[in-house]
Amino acid sequence: MVHLTMVGSAFEARVVMARLGAEGILTQLSGTRDGPYPLPGPVEVLVMADQADEARELLLADKVEALFDDLGDGATATEDGGPGEGGSGADA
Repeated sequence: MVHLTMVGSAFEARVVMARLGAEGILTQLSGTRDGPYPLPGPVEVLVMADQADEARELLLADKVEALFDDLGDGATATEDGGPGEGGSGADA
C-alpha cells in the first residue's frame, strides 16, 4: 500500500475511504485514534499501488466539482454591480 493523502481526522478518513470504496478502490488507514474517546489528529489514507493514480484522479475530480458548486452558489454575489460588473469598484 502507498500513501494517498493525509486528512485531519478519523471521520474525514472514513469519508475518503467510503468514496474510494464506492469505486472499488481498496484503502487502509494509518494513525487512527479510534476507541471510546477518539482523539483528533491526522490520519493517513493508503491505497493499493496499482490503484493510486485512479484514486488521486477521483479525489481531484471531486475537489474540482466542489469548487464549481461553490462558484455556482456565490455567482449572485457580484450581480449587484460590484467589481467585475462594469464598475470600478471604487466609491465615487
